[in-house]
Amino acid sequence: MKRMKRMKRLSFQWRITLLTAILIAGTCICLNLLLYRSGTVSMDSLNGFVMKYDTGNSDVVKIEFDDQQMSAFLRQFSQEVYDAKAAFGKKGWCITAIVTLLSAAIAYFVSGRALKPLKKFSQQTENIDQDNLTSTRLDENTAAEFQQLSCSVNHMLDRLALSFDLQRQFAGNAAHELRTPLAMMQTKLELFTEEHSDVDAETSKLVQFQIDQVDRLTSLVRTLLEMSNLQSVSRSDEIELAPLIDEILTDLTTLAEQKNITLHQNCEDVHMIGSDTLIYRLLFNLIENAIKYNHSGGSVTVSMQQENQQVLLHIADTGCGIPEEYRESIFQPFFRVDKSRSRQMGGVGLGLALVREIAVLHGGSVCVESSSEKGTTFAVRLPLNGEKTE
Repeated sequence: MKRMKRMKRLSFQWRITLLTAILIAGTCICLNLLLYRSGTVSMDSLNGFVMKYDTGNSDVVKIEFDDQQMSAFLRQFSQEVYDAKAAFGKKGWCITAIVTLLSAAIAYFVSGRALKPLKKFSQQTENIDQDNLTSTRLDENTAAEFQQLSCSVNHMLDRLALSFDLQRQFAGNAAHELRTPLAMMQTKLELFTEEHSDVDAETSKLVQFQIDQVDRLTSLVRTLLEMSNLQSVSRSDEIELAPLIDEILTDLTTLAEQKNITLHQNCEDVHMIGSDTLIYRLLFNLIENAIKYNHSGGSVTVSMQQENQQVLLHIADTGCGIPEEYRESIFQPFFRVDKSRSRQMGGVGLGLALVREIAVLHGGSVCVESSSEKGTTFAVRLPLNGEKTE
């Protein structure tokens, strides 16, 4: 236990240095021992072949050969030397290969252990998003360098969470404060229209313009309030998605008839856990956009199926499509591809931003799966249990 604590106190750099030094020293020792053993055995066998004599008490060894024997001896000796050198070289290469492979395996294991804090740090940072800033904390009980980095990241997450909370509070408070005067303005304009039905065309047009703008601002305020209150909405409802889609299509039938749009659906019977209100808003916004930005006489098709522990929804239209460079930007607040057309449709640029917020809040995702001049298909993935799946 004490050894583990001492190891944690060592910096990451010193741990790598010590482990590398130990690995190289062990490899060199093994090479020296193995090569020395192999070389001495080979030389001993060669020595035993050349000299076979009985020393007795004499200090001089005398070996006599005739020419024929000498020639045969030299050939045999040369062959033995060659074979011994070849065998020694072969053993040396084999030993080198084995030691190299063994060292590589040890190095892989040791470096993996040494880099474990880095891998853990990387995995923890990958799981961070705006919805878990307050609950996610990096492990600070690690190597010296990573301890300081983890502390810095945790402090940054706290500041980001506070910043997001302040933004949501500001948007919610501003929207709440604007809602009352907007409602009063709308009431006044409606009363003026009822009481002054005989006004001239120019005044009537101006009043109608004011009513439309107030409606647009009211819609903006409503959406801002919804976005600011997303975190506080309960997500424990058991939702039957097929009946929910039926309800949305029924609610949008009037709009579809005005645009001469045909609505189709092909939905399996899928249940999920989440917020019934928010999932309704997510699907409503996507289907409403598919109707609004469609060609007259076009169609909108909603399909749904279950894949493992997720539900996959597709909303396909026959509109003019979305340029590829805008397929991510459209989910940003207040972004509109065609601003003039969005104003005509009463859009404020928050519908798709709200869709993504709701999808992410439920652990899912939304994207433009395909888009061309023949239409656009949005894909929504949501976990059945309402939680993010890895």
